[in-house]
Amino acid sequence: MTKKTINISVVGLGPWGQTLAHKLSALPGFTLKSTFDHHDARKVAHAETAPSLDAILDDPSIKACVVTTPNHTHADLARALLEAGKNVLIAKPLAMTAAACDEISALARAKGLVAMTGHTTLFNPGVLLMKRLIGESGRPILHFDARRRGVGRIQKNSVLLDLAVHDLANAIFVTGRHPLSARHVQRPYGGCPAAQAQMFMRFEGGMTGHVESSWVASERRRLAVATLDGRIVKLDELTAKVSVYDTTPTPKLAEDNFSAVKIAEYKVDAHDALADELSAFAKFIRERRFPEENARIARSVVHAIEISEDIGAYF
Repeated sequence: MTKKTINISVVGLGPWGQTLAHKLSALPGFTLKSTFDHHDARKVAHAETAPSLDAILDDPSIKACVVTTPNHTHADLARALLEAGKNVLIAKPLAMTAAACDEISALARAKGLVAMTGHTTLFNPGVLLMKRLIGESGRPILHFDARRRGVGRIQKNSVLLDLAVHDLANAIFVTGRHPLSARHVQRPYGGCPAAQAQMFMRFEGGMTGHVESSWVASERRRLAVATLDGRIVKLDELTAKVSVYDTTPTPKLAEDNFSAVKIAEYKVDAHDALADELSAFAKFIRERRFPEENARIARSVVHAIEISEDIGAYF
């Protein structure tokens, strides 16, 4: 029996909203019914243009919405859509505070709807492989380090909210640990209040973490490195490789020389992580199942940024 497609709308047609609209129009699980953006000129050819947000809220045939508007609008739009009976996929971050994340999740659960955050990197096959290798090792996790630099253009938003969120979500996902405290330094550039930032964290179980994010850099980097006791697992997104190293386990100061020997390297096949994320969203809707792990990660990411102490700008 052929599955009935889910009528969906996209709210917000900036570059990412248009990417999602095009992707949804090609996926068999959805029918892209409409889009809405406050800028009237923003439209897509393969969907009708809703005259207002209310037109989407009041349309009972629309069962789901994707929200890709500015960060500070996410929470209010998510609440309005959920109250109208729509399942929602909200671009990261879910909200600006952990309390707002909790409210959105509680409302979705109460109404039997799906509220999911678009942490697309969690569907990256390299991230999934990294998680599997760490779990199979059975070794204590000591540190997680990530660097995401040089994406081609300077955005208005802080890199903490637009770039660091990817690596925070990855760290929580692959290690299963949540941040307990955080500190950061940031630097403005080109009108952006935080075009570069470094964040330092303490996680559950004694794990530490560091995330470097930058709109401006001399070279592009997409690295994530998990240091375990006696092993290192490294993901390089640009070369699509995951490497594993055996290391000197817990070296003794002035007695052991640290060493790292590569014991395995995996080539990660190209994969459409965004299509997988949207398909997962459709599955949660069909099964009437709330995405609990996604909600925990989304909240934890927002909480880490919310509690992070600003210890000053770069000198």
